[in-house]
Amino acid sequence: MRIAYQVLALLVALGVVVQAAALAWGDAGLFIWIMNGGVLDAAAIEGEAAPFAEVTGFMVHGMNGMMVIPAVTLILLIVSFFAKVPRGIMLAGGLTVAVALQVTLGLLGHGIAIAGLLHGANALLVFGLALAAAGAARRASAIAASTSAMSAPPREPSPGLSGQQPPASRADVG
Repeated sequence: MRIAYQVLALLVALGVVVQAAALAWGDAGLFIWIMNGGVLDAAAIEGEAAPFAEVTGFMVHGMNGMMVIPAVTLILLIVSFFAKVPRGIMLAGGLTVAVALQVTLGLLGHGIAIAGLLHGANALLVFGLALAAAGAARRASAIAASTSAMSAPPREPSPGLSGQQPPASRADVG
């Protein structure tokens, strides 16, 4: 379960990277379209056809941020109860709250400009919490592996692997 926890946390962090890249791609396309004479108004936004190809970046940003990242975060929260990661439940819970705030700020950003600013800043918090959760799981796995290796009984060397012959038994001597 620790590996599942770690993978899910890394998927959330990767999702934040996709969010930033998709938004930058969409913004770049929008600015190029405007520089080439495009006009951004209600008709362009509400029209059937995409005014420029990079508008897909905005769609990816919306779908990933509204559905994918929240779903992965909720699964991470559920897994955190079984993964036995130190501070794992706290990190997953904090991440869930930060993602819920992120979705709220993203929706509010369409009408309140300062919410857009906070949306961008909170994305860094989401990214940091996701990496912290993944790191906690990695450390827990490493500690568990070293603890189990130290508590395992010593193994006897098998003949032939070390190149030495096993010691002669008393029956062979006499």
